[in-house]
Amino acid sequence: MRAFVKELAENAGFRHEKVSDIELAVDEVFSNAVEHGSEGSGSQIVLYCSPTDEMIRITISDTGRGKKSKTKWVDAWCNAVKERTQLGTERGHGLLLVHSLTDEMNMVSNSMGGVDVHLTVYKEGQRVEHK
Repeated sequence: MRAFVKELAENAGFRHEKVSDIELAVDEVFSNAVEHGSEGSGSQIVLYCSPTDEMIRITISDTGRGKKSKTKWVDAWCNAVKERTQLGTERGHGLLLVHSLTDEMNMVSNSMGGVDVHLTVYKEGQRVEHK
């Protein structure tokens, strides 16, 4: 997955620093999806990438931990990321890192009981306020 995203970003014309940022951000989101958004080895995690001349949009979707899973934690983490604060734990730095490496980051619960994480990185520093 890292190699795929790296090659895609390089072929799309991103500078080396941006390629590294994209690669690290996607790796961190995937790690979260594996740990928090999957029931086991049969769970699906899907990566969508849409590069353009100006940016790359990436969505990582997981299926959650089954129908009984509650994804209300997404709201808490979104608030923590938006406010750049922690939830009183030693964990959770990964989402703040992803937030700082991308130009846009949005997390929403999906219909499968999991989470969709949407990332956008612009080639030329078109940093926008995170939603």
